[in-house]
Amino acid sequence: MKNFRTKTVAVFAIAALILTFAPSAVFAQNSEAATRGEVVGMLLTAADDYNPGVVKSDVIKGYGDGDLREDKAVSRAEALIMLKRAFGELPKPVGHNARVAFPADEFTDIPEWAMPELKNVFDSGIVAGTSKGIFSPYENVTKEQMKLFIDRVFALFGTNEKDDFYSTVNKEFLDNSVLKPGRVRTGVIYGMMDDEINMIDGILKDILSSTWQKGTPERKITDFYLSVCDKEGRDRAGYEPIKPYIELFDNAKSIDDLIDAQSVIVRETDFYQFMYFGLTTDSKDVTSYIPAFWVAYPEMDKAFYAEAEGERKQLYLDYIKDRLALIGDNTPTAPEELFEFDKKLSQKTLDPEEYSDIDSTYNIFSFGQIADLFDVDMEKVYEDSGLKKEDRILVDDEEYVKEFARLFTNENLNVLKEKAKLTLITDFGDYLSSDFAETDNNFNRDFWGVEGSYTDEEIALMSVKGFMSEYIQRIYIEKYFSPEIKEEVSEMARDITDVYRKRINDLDWMSETTKARAIKKIDTLAINVGYPDKWKDTLKNAEIKSPEEGGSYIENRFAISLAFHDAYIARQGTKADRSEWNMAVYTSNASYIPESNAIIIPAGILQKPVYDPSKSYEYNLGMIGLIIGHEITHAFDNNGAKYDENGNAADWWTEEDRKAFNELCDKMTALYDGCEYAPGIPTNGKLTLSENVADNGALSCIVEIVSGLDDPNYEELFRTAATPLIAVMSREFAESELKNNVHGFGRSRMNPLFSNCPEF
Repeated sequence: MKNFRTKTVAVFAIAALILTFAPSAVFAQNSEAATRGEVVGMLLTAADDYNPGVVKSDVIKGYGDGDLREDKAVSRAEALIMLKRAFGELPKPVGHNARVAFPADEFTDIPEWAMPELKNVFDSGIVAGTSKGIFSPYENVTKEQMKLFIDRVFALFGTNEKDDFYSTVNKEFLDNSVLKPGRVRTGVIYGMMDDEINMIDGILKDILSSTWQKGTPERKITDFYLSVCDKEGRDRAGYEPIKPYIELFDNAKSIDDLIDAQSVIVRETDFYQFMYFGLTTDSKDVTSYIPAFWVAYPEMDKAFYAEAEGERKQLYLDYIKDRLALIGDNTPTAPEELFEFDKKLSQKTLDPEEYSDIDSTYNIFSFGQIADLFDVDMEKVYEDSGLKKEDRILVDDEEYVKEFARLFTNENLNVLKEKAKLTLITDFGDYLSSDFAETDNNFNRDFWGVEGSYTDEEIALMSVKGFMSEYIQRIYIEKYFSPEIKEEVSEMARDITDVYRKRINDLDWMSETTKARAIKKIDTLAINVGYPDKWKDTLKNAEIKSPEEGGSYIENRFAISLAFHDAYIARQGTKADRSEWNMAVYTSNASYIPESNAIIIPAGILQKPVYDPSKSYEYNLGMIGLIIGHEITHAFDNNGAKYDENGNAADWWTEEDRKAFNELCDKMTALYDGCEYAPGIPTNGKLTLSENVADNGALSCIVEIVSGLDDPNYEELFRTAATPLIAVMSREFAESELKNNVHGFGRSRMNPLFSNCPEF
């Protein structure tokens, strides 16, 4: 069943519970100009390890009369000239630094007199402008801005652990990093995703080497794989598989016709274009399921529509035009009209961080209240879901749904028809002729900076991995995972939870009442390592046909989607299964499920280098231990702390403790806010709060464990802990991610973490 929000073209909490806060990296944001003397002092302190022997007279030359005028405000151009004199020749950016360097050739206002000394600085990629193409050389620089310039130089050199621990420890990886074709990012964990593909390849080769009876898991895997590989068949078909659906929307004369068209499509494919009812766990009674109502979202994220202009906007408009042209729609006004329509919608969506906040997303409507919002046959929409009628329905984005309803009118019929067709292309383009993929690849190259594309074989393997997951993961466990690793990692997780109990009990700001509930939540936390205790078999009800049997990739995709739909709606009226995993066992990731009060550590993340039995305990604590602690901490972050030990959304805090907790969260927000991933790409401390909380809680726990060893090797622990979350991506992609992703990345995520740890 579709989740419309996934279409975009993904402590303080427990740190508050278990850390002593030391906001060492926080500095006030103000606009007071720095003086020449202050900048010189900052630079001499910062540059001594990079340009030994540098002295004041090297940095500040004075005016014609010899007066240094140290109390005078300093401009951006002057400050950067002084920076160049202090550090000497700046390194040419390579690898990651070259990828995220700020393009200096965009500036149109660099004064001629400054270029001789500033060329090297601009070539280094550390200078972000005050706006697109504008350097503002005569604008005064503040101490905070000067600190950012200096921090960028630290990352560029990457040779001093005390100045930039992340960039220095990971320098070899960062300098030699390469984004493989089609990838938007790489890193230690991100690189393991390619290992997943290779492992699936090994499984598939074994299966393809034998003949299997029709209906067996191995035969379904084989037939599905062959349908994905039938590129010639898809190219012959073009967009014919969805042409009848396109025509339904082309022929619509009213919004009632649009709903009738959607009804046909959803019954044949389980894909919706405008709105739908589904089933989800009731967060306030996690033993039960509750119907939920969703509507279509804009193609791009909220920040894009708020900021898009010039070349970026035109690239997206051209992308809309090119995709619609693939189905014979060359309506000249469609791209701009779709953009403006989605822009209007985007203004009413929740902010990215709010989607994890139960207080923002738990809104109960009656069916009548939803029906009253729309001037269409909502009974038909509900009937299409296959659900039995209930009158408590969850709406997670209330104001957005109301805005969508306000715009879902006959006055907007033409743009709604275009939106429906674009949704069909977005949903089904991957299963159609290669020109759909080529259009996507061109956009990804121009808009996101992605070079090349996945090979046809990689795409086929990823498709098998994604859609045949229920079968593949069982074979994966037999082939690549051992019970010994499951027990070793489970024991490490128990060690970490033991530390949590101790740290909670030692808190001096939390009452005994709240402590008791926190301890109870730890005691009931489910630790799931490797693989689930029981396997699902939804695919038994999906008929998969090979091309030889007349099957196709898109038809098999429909069969799988419909099978999962039927299995899911069958849960209505039953008890929710809280032991269910939310990811495949070969996934190189991990998670915390608040409604189950459970952490999931799949076998896929328990591969080298993240878990290596031949390495030291400190090494494995810094790798997989940090990840386990991170997921446990989510039980107590600013979102997880709103769920009790049973997984129900409930307030188990005293009023005083909740107030103290929120104050600590505010400090954690300030610690990270403005820290840069790359020049001019800052972290949003509010957006990333929950993940930063989880990192800090995890690090504090594994440090305490190591402290209890006879001969603790802190250096190995910290250096190792800086590596699993390496994040390398294009500048274009990073700019979007840091506005939308609740995770921080790279140095903006890791350096504040280590600076906040007393043992470090």
